Amino acid sequence: MSALLLKDLQRELQRHLLGESSAIESEIIDAPPLDVAARLGIYRNAYQVRLIEALREVYPVLHALLGDEVFYALGESFVAAHPSPFRSIRWYGGQIPEYLSLNSPFDEQPILSEVARLEWTLSEVFDSPDAKTLDRAALTALAPEDWEGLRLGFQPGLRLLSLRFNTAAVWQAMTREEEPPAPQSSEHPVPWIIWRQDFKNYFRSLDAPETALIGAARSGASFAELCEILGRWLPDEEVPLAAANYLNTWIGSGLITTLKY
Repeated sequence: MSALLLKDLQRELQRHLLGESSAIESEIIDAPPLDVAARLGIYRNAYQVRLIEALREVYPVLHALLGDEVFYALGESFVAAHPSPFRSIRWYGGQIPEYLSLNSPFDEQPILSEVARLEWTLSEVFDSPDAKTLDRAALTALAPEDWEGLRLGFQPGLRLLSLRFNTAAVWQAMTREEEPPAPQSSEHPVPWIIWRQDFKNYFRSLDAPETALIGAARSGASFAELCEILGRWLPDEEVPLAAANYLNTWIGSGLITTLKY
């Protein structure tokens, strides 16, 4: 009979699976038809396979681009380098984009890292906390004097992502089971916004003014300050209406949760 308590056995087995020093071998029966190494190998293999399956669930487009064999090889090397520290397997794999960008042969195709970043971000957005968003009636209820100091609260699922390649087009084609376009890079990274509305993810690219406005608004800038920022691109007489149109678009997309003034 084992001298260790169940919780100690579980801890020692975990250490073994994570490649750490462990006393679990002395607690395993060494008898036919399997010796200790073979018995522990079953658990180690099952642990690795389950983690690779979790990666495939989070990165379906990356899996489709690489194919089964290459993706499994990626999973094996990644699991060996990054054992899971999470209680929930859902959060395992966030380091895949960086891993792809730093390790051969994947670093030879930098769009792979971007595809992985997009997929991980989409999964984060989908699993983000729920928040009640405002409709356009909230704008019509504002008094004229409320606009200058108006500050916005955004939904917790909102993410901004910069992509240098035509990653979104590749992702969309692959999810439709269509032939993806050839990778093409831009001279400068293109900002994208990703959010969830009615249990569905959405994303679109942003121009420079909207990128600056969303960044400032999320940092607490007032509507008057947003208008000042927009003045870098537009004549003064066009700024208030343009700023209101951006705000109207954000509310219509379900991005705004609060209006404070």
